[in-house]
Amino acid sequence: MSADNCFLDDLTPTANRVEAALVVDDPDTFRWDENCDVLVVGVGMAGAAATLRSAEDPSLQVIAIDRAMGGGASRISGGVVYMGGGTKAQRECGIEDTPEQMANYLAFETGDLVRPDTLLRFAHASTSFQPWLESHGARFGGPVTDDKTSYPNDASLYFSGNETTPAGRDLAPPAQRGHRAKPPKGGEPTKLSGHYLLPPLLDSIDRQPNVQFFRQTRATRMIVDNQGEIIGLEVKRIPSGLAAKLHSFYYNFGANLIAGVLQIAGKLHAAAVNIENTKARTLRIRVRKGLVLSAGGFTYNRTMMSKTAPEFLQSVPLGTIADDGSGIKLGMTARGKADHLHQVSAWKFLYPPASWTRSCSVGPDGERLISEEFYGARTGEAVFRKAGGKGWLILDEPLQAVVRDEIASMKKMLFQKVQFKAILNDYTVSAPTLEELAGKIGVPVEAMVNTLRNYNRDIDAGTPDPFCKSEKLRHKIENGPFYATDIGAALKLSPIPALTMGGLVCDEDSGQVLDINGQPVKGLFAAGRTAVGICSNYYVSGLSLADCIWSGWRAAETLKGNGGARALAPQVAEQASRSQQEA
Repeated sequence: MSADNCFLDDLTPTANRVEAALVVDDPDTFRWDENCDVLVVGVGMAGAAATLRSAEDPSLQVIAIDRAMGGGASRISGGVVYMGGGTKAQRECGIEDTPEQMANYLAFETGDLVRPDTLLRFAHASTSFQPWLESHGARFGGPVTDDKTSYPNDASLYFSGNETTPAGRDLAPPAQRGHRAKPPKGGEPTKLSGHYLLPPLLDSIDRQPNVQFFRQTRATRMIVDNQGEIIGLEVKRIPSGLAAKLHSFYYNFGANLIAGVLQIAGKLHAAAVNIENTKARTLRIRVRKGLVLSAGGFTYNRTMMSKTAPEFLQSVPLGTIADDGSGIKLGMTARGKADHLHQVSAWKFLYPPASWTRSCSVGPDGERLISEEFYGARTGEAVFRKAGGKGWLILDEPLQAVVRDEIASMKKMLFQKVQFKAILNDYTVSAPTLEELAGKIGVPVEAMVNTLRNYNRDIDAGTPDPFCKSEKLRHKIENGPFYATDIGAALKLSPIPALTMGGLVCDEDSGQVLDINGQPVKGLFAAGRTAVGICSNYYVSGLSLADCIWSGWRAAETLKGNGGARALAPQVAEQASRSQQEA
């Protein structure tokens, strides 16, 4: 799905209003408040990568702006970076991997979204992510786990996607590539690891002599010359003082899980936006080389989502209120093309506990829903796109007993304790027969009974699972009482979080934003979830943060004059040249 409409009026109350581009005939006589070579808009992982990589060239003057204090959705994420091909952490843990194997596996997740050589470049470049991040204060390493988990509480390196599924194994030997950021040396992980990954990068930005970091600053209008080239940006910045302190408090606490549970997040967000609208001052920043849009997606702009991905409106926004689509809209006002705006990654994990993957999932029609082994983004997509936001796991008494024991023995964070208690006590129903269970959850009785009958028959016959679940995870659902665990979207204490994956279309080598004719918009780049990227087809844990690093680096290397993506993995071109010569 492409979009030529700028969606300028598609606003929720907390969204940043973007104006049409300002055309300036003579940039040299126009009044500017600041000037720089590189301007980065939004400092989450993508913006931090673009800023710090650009700053490696001491001749470049860089300005980075962020609507809040920096970190964005990346800071409140799980802090997992998908990297492989033989990273330092992999080698230390005895994991064998190559860039080629990583690229082969990722072809399963990306489809034809990017060229094969781009995917291979990304895989090669990912071997450099860890040392670069560690040079700016982040930490990675072991221990490693083989467990099937959506987030390892006792490990830092794990299978974060579908590597161990039959589909994944057919493409490459499974290798753990999900690298969870570690707390400072000697500390125990008590938070989601985005809190250990982004703060060191933000501190490093503050230390760079050729970087100015303008916090509590939001972009409102692109400034272009009469040829359409990007020459600057109009922003609104909150001056230091009481208003800035209150804005920071409202913004940060509004993104806290506790505020969501207490149902006060909306009021806190509204208070932050009121300060932005009443206290911010307008500044105009001149840009000499290029502007990088890395302002996140639009999961917090439900009006925009209602036009692009309405089936996902029951999901819970994953990110901050700055994920309002303003970065995408800014690019569109400068003739940039947006695409894949319908693509949303909604996460419904059926592990942990790992035993849930041995159940049989059904939708409201009583038919099988998804391979229960797949990564949560594929489950979430099935719940919304196939089942209208509804779904259940069907278990028998022996399997339910294993699930109870596994949950009881798990090391859990507070939010996991709350979720599991609600799932077992409030979101699971039982009945002595499958017929009665179907009646309780309101699905067609005959259809659900047939689904379970066929599920058991295939196991008895040794027939491969039609949904490609691994043989070791197949379990006959036959000994009552039977249980139905709700995995739908309407569960207050077990919601389905989601982030948008589409954005501005970029040249795969340079990172420049392309217009509707496929031509680069001069001076404009995009990175992270403001852009279509490696993870915009299917998402696995860590792939978005990895794509943020990749796309931020790519833009920076182009602005530094080093050739963009080709500079990040020159060996790919050498391999292709050798292959052509041999052919």
